Amino acid sequence: MKLFARELRLLLRDRAAWALVLLFAGVLAYALWNGADLARRQRDTARAIEQSTAAFDKQVREVLGVQAIDPRQLARQPLTASFTPAPLPLLASGQADLAPMHESVSLFRLEQPSDARVEIENPSRLLAGRFDLAFVLVWLFPLFLLALAYDLIAGDRESGTLRMVLARGVAPWKWIAVRAIARGAPVLALALAATLLSGWSADAAVGARLAFACAVVLAYGLFWLAVAALVNGFAKSAASAASAAGAAWVGIVLVIPTWLNVLVESLHPMPSRAELVASARQAAGDAERRGSELLSSFYKDHPEWMPPGMQADFMQQLLAQQDEVGRAIDPVRERFAAELRDQQSMVETWRFLSPAIATHEALTDLAGTGYWRTEAFRAQVAAFKQRVEDFYAPRIHGNKPITKDDLAALPRFTFAEEPDAAWQGRVLASIAGKLGLVMLVLLIALRRISARVLAVSSA
Repeated sequence: MKLFARELRLLLRDRAAWALVLLFAGVLAYALWNGADLARRQRDTARAIEQSTAAFDKQVREVLGVQAIDPRQLARQPLTASFTPAPLPLLASGQADLAPMHESVSLFRLEQPSDARVEIENPSRLLAGRFDLAFVLVWLFPLFLLALAYDLIAGDRESGTLRMVLARGVAPWKWIAVRAIARGAPVLALALAATLLSGWSADAAVGARLAFACAVVLAYGLFWLAVAALVNGFAKSAASAASAAGAAWVGIVLVIPTWLNVLVESLHPMPSRAELVASARQAAGDAERRGSELLSSFYKDHPEWMPPGMQADFMQQLLAQQDEVGRAIDPVRERFAAELRDQQSMVETWRFLSPAIATHEALTDLAGTGYWRTEAFRAQVAAFKQRVEDFYAPRIHGNKPITKDDLAALPRFTFAEEPDAAWQGRVLASIAGKLGLVMLVLLIALRRISARVLAVSSA
């Protein structure tokens, strides 16, 4: 404790350290404010959609209480599949900028494409990304840690102070550990405090997510303190230690993630969007020209839906055309989905090449803005589209009106969160992987430092 208190006193006397800590606090505050702005807009959007859906549902109930409704009339009204706001939006924006918060689902997808993006965002802003708390914790947090902890023993060895410390019987590993923790403590404390503050406007049920997020941040911070110790095992001076620490940050945070991104996109390239659009247009044109033929073929496959007298109207023909277009472009859509799954699987496999990747994946997963929750929303929207078709198509083809007895069967979308065990398992694996890297780096650092200390003692 004496060593720890002494190191803290020395740190508090350093004006440069105070400047760094205050700057980090300001950066964290801005990131939280930026995240709060996004969270507010998402909540407002979700609330507006919920009110609109409730008003439409009430109107349908009132009409059905008096008379039946033609399914063609009701099916023309698009339904909204709303993505429940993320549990911890202040922690990480993740894919919230790219994935729509809601989708308009219509039976007549040729007239109203249900997979079109609803929100409009500035493309330049999307390219640059959002300055959120996860960005600060993954990219900037290590810089502030290294700025305070890069000179653990290199400067002492250079000035001769290390000999005096060893002469007092202080073990080298203890000296390194105490200095690293004391110097990193202010930045670590601010990072953990900001992580906890990211849940201030969230639901009370996010306590477990916040606890896991603090564990992720702490493990990531310990990794960078271990890197600082490793650098000091090789550096001959404080200046060379600073250069080596900066090089380590560039390699781990910038170079390796960029290299992995290029490798993933090379091995699992996404199909061309132009191919999907061209396939859809060609299929729609062919289906429109063969409308009557497709309708006859459709009723051969589904005789139970054939209207009396085979008197088909425009909507029935449109549904038959839509079914044909779906069969034509579904293989292209599946290729998109398969390549995206393969890319994510590869990132999950190799994410520990850079703890920055593992940390970002874990934080977005905990925030509810990562790949897995977004993919669950896409899958549930696809299932909802099928439920809409299964409800309306037989009634339109069979000319059967919707009555009040059908109220319970009317398609409604409710997003279902994945079980807690699913995201907890992924995050625990990330924490365990980073702690394993911490132990490995510390082992190498302590061996190297012990060898250098012996050399200093014998000199």
